[in-house]
Amino acid sequence: MSKHMSNWLKITSFDKRDEYYTPALMVYPIVKYLKPGSTIWCPFDTERSEFVKVFTESGFRVIYSHLWQGQDFFEYEPAEPFDYIISNPPFTMKLDVLRRLYTLNKPFAMILGLPILNYQIVGKFFLDKKLELLIFDKKVSFDGNTSSFNCSYFCNGILPKSIVFYHIPNNNTGDNFIPSGIAA
Repeated sequence: MSKHMSNWLKITSFDKRDEYYTPALMVYPIVKYLKPGSTIWCPFDTERSEFVKVFTESGFRVIYSHLWQGQDFFEYEPAEPFDYIISNPPFTMKLDVLRRLYTLNKPFAMILGLPILNYQIVGKFFLDKKLELLIFDKKVSFDGNTSSFNCSYFCNGILPKSIVFYHIPNNNTGDNFIPSGIAA
């Protein structure tokens, strides 16, 4: 078992911050920036993931993998070719995930909390890297409760400019709450 996998298992066993599943409302916005018919690797997802469902319904070929199936993102890479890497990584592993993504040298889009830009270590990490942000105009909920911060896409090689603001129709709370299929 890899160091990352061991740490991830230990962390997620006790840290519920990694157990929030992305609602479809947050997947649709990235679709318009992807080349039709492309292949997308969703490295933190199962067949029940909204990423997998929305991308498949939108005509993309999807490869998904997950630690639950023994596919450690830090050691695994699909054998078949892919064009993009898109998902919502474990919150507690965000910097390790970003390091690996830049090493893989493929266009990517990851949903991350915008407050991570406040951390000096993250700012230092991005000093010599290309970064694009697809920023939602609302703090979208993953669990039906009002979110305390904005989560948006951190991208490389996908958006037409460094910062794109995107209108989300609602914040996925109250009467508008639709849980992710993976959480059901």
